[in-house]
Amino acid sequence: MFRNTYPIFEKKRLLKIQMLENLRDFPREMFQILYQDYCNGIIKGTDFEVIDDYLIIKPGILYWNGVPYVMKEELKLSYEATEKTAYLKVKFLEELQSAEKQEYLTQVYMDDSPANSLNEIELARFKLQTGARLRNEYTDFYDYNTEFDTINRIHAPFAASGKSTIWPEILKTFAKTLMCYPIKNPWDYSFCLNCIQSNVGMNKEAITMYLNAHLQKNKDMYLNEEIYMALKTILQQGTGIINRNNIEPKMEKKVLLL
Repeated sequence: MFRNTYPIFEKKRLLKIQMLENLRDFPREMFQILYQDYCNGIIKGTDFEVIDDYLIIKPGILYWNGVPYVMKEELKLSYEATEKTAYLKVKFLEELQSAEKQEYLTQVYMDDSPANSLNEIELARFKLQTGARLRNEYTDFYDYNTEFDTINRIHAPFAASGKSTIWPEILKTFAKTLMCYPIKNPWDYSFCLNCIQSNVGMNKEAITMYLNAHLQKNKDMYLNEEIYMALKTILQQGTGIINRNNIEPKMEKKVLLL
Protein backbone atom coordinates (compact mmCIF):
# COMPACT_ATOMS: atom_id res chain seq x y z
CA MET A 1 0.00 0.00 0.00
CA PHE A 2 0.98 3.68 -0.32
CA ARG A 3 1.54 5.45 2.96
CA ASN A 4 3.26 8.37 4.66
CA THR A 5 4.39 7.95 8.26
CA TYR A 6 5.54 11.08 10.07
CA PRO A 7 6.75 10.84 13.69
CA ILE A 8 5.36 13.31 16.24
CA PHE A 9 7.72 14.70 18.87
CA GLU A 10 6.07 16.07 21.99
CA LYS A 11 7.02 16.60 25.60
CA LYS A 12 6.75 13.54 27.85
CA ARG A 13 6.45 11.26 24.84
CA LEU A 14 8.89 8.37 24.55
CA LEU A 15 11.43 8.71 21.74
CA LYS A 16 11.35 5.41 19.87
CA ILE A 17 14.00 4.07 17.52
CA GLN A 18 11.37 3.63 14.81
CA MET A 19 10.60 7.37 14.93
CA LEU A 20 14.24 8.23 14.25
CA GLU A 21 14.44 5.59 11.52
CA ASN A 22 11.50 7.23 9.76
CA LEU A 23 13.34 10.55 9.71
CA ARG A 24 16.54 8.89 8.54
CA ASP A 25 15.10 6.75 5.77
CA PHE A 26 12.41 8.94 4.25
CA PRO A 27 14.68 11.42 2.36
CA ARG A 28 16.87 8.64 0.92
CA GLU A 29 13.90 6.49 -0.07
CA MET A 30 12.25 9.45 -1.80
CA PHE A 31 15.43 10.28 -3.67
CA GLN A 32 15.96 6.70 -4.80
CA ILE A 33 12.43 6.48 -6.19
CA LEU A 34 12.55 9.85 -7.96
CA TYR A 35 15.94 9.20 -9.57
CA GLN A 36 15.92 5.41 -9.89
CA ASP A 37 16.42 5.49 -13.68
CA TYR A 38 18.90 8.38 -13.69
CA CYS A 39 22.53 8.05 -14.71
CA ASN A 40 25.59 9.62 -13.11
CA GLY A 41 26.04 13.36 -13.38
CA ILE A 42 25.14 16.78 -12.04
CA ILE A 43 21.54 17.02 -10.86
CA LYS A 44 21.42 20.66 -9.85
CA GLY A 45 23.65 23.62 -9.08
CA THR A 46 27.47 23.65 -9.14
CA ASP A 47 27.42 27.05 -10.86
CA PHE A 48 30.54 29.21 -10.87
CA GLU A 49 31.70 32.63 -9.82
CA VAL A 50 35.15 34.10 -10.42
CA ILE A 51 36.63 36.44 -7.81
CA ASP A 52 40.20 37.59 -8.39
CA ASP A 53 42.34 34.44 -8.58
CA TYR A 54 39.71 32.16 -7.10
CA LEU A 55 37.01 30.03 -8.66
CA ILE A 56 33.91 29.75 -6.48
CA ILE A 57 31.82 26.60 -6.91
CA LYS A 58 28.23 27.14 -5.81
CA PRO A 59 26.23 24.52 -3.84
CA GLY A 60 24.81 21.64 -5.82
CA ILE A 61 23.86 17.97 -6.00
CA LEU A 62 25.72 15.19 -7.83
CA TYR A 63 24.47 11.69 -8.54
CA TRP A 64 26.90 8.77 -8.65
CA ASN A 65 26.05 5.06 -8.68
CA GLY A 66 22.67 5.64 -7.07
CA VAL A 67 23.99 7.87 -4.28
CA PRO A 68 23.30 11.63 -4.03
CA TYR A 69 26.22 13.83 -3.02
CA VAL A 70 25.22 17.23 -1.65
CA MET A 71 27.46 20.28 -1.27
CA LYS A 72 25.66 22.79 0.95
CA GLU A 73 28.27 25.54 1.01
CA GLU A 74 30.42 27.31 -1.56
CA LEU A 75 33.83 25.86 -2.33
CA LYS A 76 36.73 28.18 -3.11
CA LEU A 77 39.61 27.00 -5.31
CA SER A 78 42.59 28.98 -6.52
CA TYR A 79 43.54 28.89 -10.19
CA GLU A 80 46.34 30.22 -12.37
CA ALA A 81 47.14 30.79 -16.04
CA THR A 82 48.96 27.79 -17.47
CA GLU A 83 48.19 28.18 -21.20
CA LYS A 84 46.97 24.55 -20.98
CA THR A 85 43.52 23.06 -20.52
CA ALA A 86 42.67 22.79 -16.83
CA TYR A 87 40.02 20.26 -15.80
CA LEU A 88 37.88 20.86 -12.72
CA LYS A 89 36.81 17.45 -11.43
CA VAL A 90 35.08 15.64 -8.61
CA LYS A 91 36.60 12.36 -7.50
CA PHE A 92 34.32 9.91 -5.69
CA LEU A 93 36.13 8.19 -2.84
CA GLU A 94 35.49 4.75 -1.40
CA GLU A 95 32.64 4.40 1.07
CA LEU A 96 33.56 4.75 4.73
CA GLN A 97 31.54 2.63 7.13
CA SER A 98 31.60 2.45 10.89
CA ALA A 99 29.25 1.34 13.64
CA GLU A 100 27.72 4.80 13.68
CA LYS A 101 27.40 5.80 10.02
CA GLN A 102 28.03 5.29 6.33
CA GLU A 103 29.86 8.15 4.66
CA TYR A 104 30.32 8.91 0.96
CA LEU A 105 32.98 11.56 0.37
CA THR A 106 34.49 13.30 -2.65
CA GLN A 107 37.55 15.29 -3.58
CA VAL A 108 37.25 18.41 -5.75
CA TYR A 109 40.41 19.41 -7.56
CA MET A 110 41.97 20.73 -10.77
CA ASP A 111 44.76 19.39 -12.97
CA ASP A 112 45.62 18.99 -16.65
CA SER A 113 44.13 15.49 -17.12
CA PRO A 114 40.59 14.66 -18.28
CA ALA A 115 38.22 13.07 -15.76
CA ASN A 116 38.56 9.32 -15.19
CA SER A 117 35.15 7.86 -16.02
CA LEU A 118 35.62 5.12 -13.42
CA ASN A 119 35.42 7.41 -10.41
CA GLU A 120 35.37 11.05 -11.53
CA ILE A 121 33.02 13.66 -13.02
CA GLU A 122 34.11 16.79 -14.87
CA LEU A 123 32.48 20.01 -13.68
CA ALA A 124 34.18 22.31 -16.19
CA ARG A 125 37.36 23.05 -18.12
CA PHE A 126 39.18 26.16 -19.28
CA LYS A 127 42.39 27.34 -20.91
CA LEU A 128 43.65 30.56 -19.36
CA GLN A 129 46.23 32.75 -21.05
CA THR A 130 48.88 34.64 -19.12
CA GLY A 131 47.62 38.07 -18.11
CA ALA A 132 43.98 37.26 -18.94
CA ARG A 133 40.99 36.99 -16.60
CA LEU A 134 38.78 33.95 -16.40
CA ARG A 135 35.17 34.48 -17.51
CA ASN A 136 32.08 32.65 -16.25
CA GLU A 137 29.47 34.63 -18.22
CA TYR A 138 28.53 34.13 -21.86
CA THR A 139 27.47 36.64 -24.50
CA ASP A 140 25.56 34.20 -26.72
CA PHE A 141 25.23 30.53 -27.71
CA TYR A 142 28.51 30.56 -29.65
CA ASP A 143 30.40 31.84 -26.61
CA TYR A 144 29.92 28.57 -24.70
CA ASN A 145 32.73 27.02 -26.73
CA THR A 146 35.22 29.91 -26.64
CA GLU A 147 38.65 28.32 -26.44
CA PHE A 148 40.52 30.74 -24.19
CA ASP A 149 39.83 32.42 -20.84
CA THR A 150 36.24 31.10 -20.57
CA ILE A 151 34.76 28.39 -18.36
CA ASN A 152 33.57 25.59 -20.64
CA ARG A 153 30.74 23.39 -19.31
CA ILE A 154 29.85 21.62 -22.54
CA HIS A 155 31.59 18.38 -21.54
CA ALA A 156 30.21 18.23 -17.98
CA PRO A 157 27.71 15.34 -17.65
CA PHE A 158 24.30 16.24 -16.24
CA ALA A 159 22.20 13.50 -14.70
CA ALA A 160 19.11 12.51 -16.68
CA SER A 161 16.91 9.52 -17.36
CA GLY A 162 18.83 6.90 -19.33
CA LYS A 163 22.13 8.58 -20.16
CA SER A 164 23.99 11.66 -18.99
CA THR A 165 23.18 14.78 -20.95
CA ILE A 166 24.32 18.32 -21.70
CA TRP A 167 24.03 21.40 -19.48
CA PRO A 168 20.36 22.57 -19.58
CA GLU A 169 21.45 26.21 -19.87
CA ILE A 170 23.00 25.51 -23.28
CA LEU A 171 19.70 24.12 -24.53
CA LYS A 172 17.80 27.12 -23.13
CA THR A 173 20.10 29.58 -24.87
CA PHE A 174 19.81 27.66 -28.13
CA ALA A 175 16.02 27.66 -27.93
CA LYS A 176 15.69 31.34 -27.01
CA THR A 177 18.01 32.33 -29.85
CA LEU A 178 16.27 30.20 -32.47
CA MET A 179 12.80 31.37 -31.40
CA CYS A 180 13.77 34.95 -32.24
CA TYR A 181 13.73 34.01 -35.93
CA PRO A 182 11.02 32.67 -38.26
CA ILE A 183 10.84 28.91 -37.66
CA LYS A 184 10.18 26.73 -40.70
CA ASN A 185 10.88 23.27 -39.30
CA PRO A 186 7.95 21.90 -37.20
CA TRP A 187 10.36 19.97 -34.99
CA ASP A 188 11.79 23.23 -33.68
CA TYR A 189 8.66 24.45 -31.87
CA SER A 190 8.16 21.57 -29.46
CA PHE A 191 11.88 21.05 -28.86
CA CYS A 192 12.53 24.73 -28.10
CA LEU A 193 9.55 24.96 -25.73
CA ASN A 194 10.75 21.86 -23.85
CA CYS A 195 14.23 23.36 -23.56
CA ILE A 196 12.91 26.64 -22.16
CA GLN A 197 10.54 25.00 -19.67
CA SER A 198 12.98 22.42 -18.33
CA ASN A 199 15.26 23.17 -15.38
CA VAL A 200 16.80 19.69 -15.25
CA GLY A 201 18.83 17.57 -17.62
CA MET A 202 16.89 16.73 -20.80
CA ASN A 203 16.68 13.10 -21.84
CA LYS A 204 19.47 12.44 -24.34
CA GLU A 205 17.26 10.15 -26.40
CA ALA A 206 14.89 13.06 -27.03
CA ILE A 207 17.81 15.29 -28.03
CA THR A 208 19.15 12.58 -30.36
CA MET A 209 15.78 12.17 -32.06
CA TYR A 210 15.53 15.92 -32.64
CA LEU A 211 19.04 16.22 -34.05
CA ASN A 212 18.64 13.17 -36.31
CA ALA A 213 15.32 14.40 -37.66
CA HIS A 214 16.56 17.92 -38.24
CA LEU A 215 19.93 17.02 -39.74
CA GLN A 216 18.69 13.85 -41.50
CA LYS A 217 21.14 11.58 -39.68
CA ASN A 218 20.85 8.22 -37.98
CA LYS A 219 23.23 8.37 -35.01
CA ASP A 220 22.57 6.21 -31.97
CA MET A 221 24.18 8.62 -29.54
CA TYR A 222 25.74 12.07 -29.48
CA LEU A 223 28.50 13.08 -27.10
CA ASN A 224 27.95 16.43 -25.38
CA GLU A 225 30.35 18.20 -27.70
CA GLU A 226 28.61 16.62 -30.71
CA ILE A 227 25.25 17.84 -29.37
CA TYR A 228 26.60 21.37 -29.09
CA MET A 229 28.08 21.34 -32.60
CA ALA A 230 24.86 19.92 -34.06
CA LEU A 231 22.80 22.60 -32.31
CA LYS A 232 25.21 25.19 -33.63
CA THR A 233 24.65 23.93 -37.19
CA ILE A 234 20.86 24.09 -36.74
CA LEU A 235 21.14 27.59 -35.33
CA GLN A 236 23.25 28.73 -38.26
CA GLN A 237 20.79 27.22 -40.72
CA GLY A 238 17.81 28.80 -39.01
CA THR A 239 19.25 32.24 -38.44
CA GLY A 240 21.65 32.61 -41.34
CA ILE A 241 24.40 33.49 -38.85
CA ILE A 242 27.76 32.03 -39.77
CA ASN A 243 29.92 34.62 -38.04
CA ARG A 244 29.17 34.87 -34.30
CA ASN A 245 29.82 38.62 -34.45
CA ASN A 246 26.82 38.96 -36.73
CA ILE A 247 24.05 38.24 -34.24
CA GLU A 248 21.30 40.52 -35.53
CA PRO A 249 18.49 39.10 -37.71
CA LYS A 250 19.07 39.74 -41.37
CA MET A 251 16.87 42.46 -42.80
CA GLU A 252 15.40 42.15 -46.23
CA LYS A 253 17.23 44.45 -48.63
CA LYS A 254 15.19 46.85 -50.77
CA VAL A 255 16.27 48.84 -53.80
CA LEU A 256 14.93 52.35 -54.14
CA LEU A 257 14.44 53.46 -57.78
CA LEU A 258 14.42 57.19 -58.52
